[in-house]
Amino acid sequence: MDLGSNREGSSPVALSAAAAAAIRDAVRQSGHIEACGLLLGEPGRIATATVARNVAAEPTHRFEIDPAHLFDQHRQARTGPHAIIGCWHSHPNGRAEPSKTDRTGVSDESWLWLIATADGLTLWRPVHEGFTPVAIAATDL
Repeated sequence: MDLGSNREGSSPVALSAAAAAAIRDAVRQSGHIEACGLLLGEPGRIATATVARNVAAEPTHRFEIDPAHLFDQHRQARTGPHAIIGCWHSHPNGRAEPSKTDRTGVSDESWLWLIATADGLTLWRPVHEGFTPVAIAATDL
């Protein structure tokens, strides 16, 4: 599975093996529904990936992280070792790059966006009205 290690655009971001495994497992289990969750860590390091319920009206083509999950993770981040640094979601029938829907869905340009497919994981940073690729460095943090 490709980890997007040849991406250019900014400094590589370390992705823990546990976070990558959690995302891959959720993608496998989600079938044709977009799986989604949050990325926790610190700048330059993704330590954990949470798995959230997708509450989008059209979960086969869109993702919306369950607000209860988002609220809970924000609360935990205030006292825990990791901050929320981004989100992830899958493209079950698409490519591992931001879609037009993704481009219009950015609400926080400081967040990283990880996109997962059956073939790989890619990481992106929102810029203006688009995204720039970010290299992933696999690690066992």
